[in-house]
Amino acid sequence: MSRESVLTKTIELVGEQYVFAEKAREIVERLRENAPRYLSLATDKEFVGAITQDMFEIARDVHLTLTIRQKNDVTLPPVASVRFLDNGIALIGITRFPSVQGVRGEDAIREISDAFMQAKHASSVIIDVRDNPGGDASSVALATSYLFPQKPQLLALYHYRIDVTPGENWTWEKLPHEVSGPYRPLADKPVCVLVSNDTFSAAEEFAYNLQQMKRATIIGERTKGGAHPSKRHLIEGTFVLSLPFAETINPISNTNWEGVGIIPDIECASKDAINSAVQYLRALISE
Repeated sequence: MSRESVLTKTIELVGEQYVFAEKAREIVERLRENAPRYLSLATDKEFVGAITQDMFEIARDVHLTLTIRQKNDVTLPPVASVRFLDNGIALIGITRFPSVQGVRGEDAIREISDAFMQAKHASSVIIDVRDNPGGDASSVALATSYLFPQKPQLLALYHYRIDVTPGENWTWEKLPHEVSGPYRPLADKPVCVLVSNDTFSAAEEFAYNLQQMKRATIIGERTKGGAHPSKRHLIEGTFVLSLPFAETINPISNTNWEGVGIIPDIECASKDAINSAVQYLRALISE
């Protein structure tokens, strides 16, 4: 493994695949120009940091990063869980949004579905994505589907660098538990979504969609501001290039939260978000 080959592959991938072609050309030019400086840095951490900083200065894209691969020996918590607070308020925590088509897709579907169905008798719902780093839009659509009637809702469009028809993300017409017909007991219940400075990517999409559709009240801190779906490329077994390949467009706002983040409807410190949501819902329920 050599840094020179890592830099060469990074330049190649960004030039060919980064979602915005003009920005890609600018980044490639900058990386080539600064190659001697990158290669002279003392540590790999400085190496990836300098490249990431230069890419960010041009693209202002928080998904576009080069990092050192971390050992994946951490036991992940459940995707979703639920517990009840006072006044029949259900608190659903979603720790990440896995692909429902992935290796553990069926597990993700089951965990998300079980959490929402365990909350079916709730007076109202708080969904906590404060520590959720994102994931895949497929499980965003699944979780969102429990909060709407059966009629499919368009959640997002995805515009790609190549000239192809935009991708679409819709709520599910039929959910796993609906074997005997439509049953969505949370579709008319008040909803709050908790966010923080750590809420990122697909978790931001989840909150942003619900905010734009006026289906949930967003409570907490402004989010990170990453709206571009990305793919992780392993380079030389040691480095990881996170490379955005599409631009997310909300069909209501005709834009997204990239570089801005989601501004909560009720702003408060992350640690106070549950209490703020409970107070808000209690007042709403008592009206």
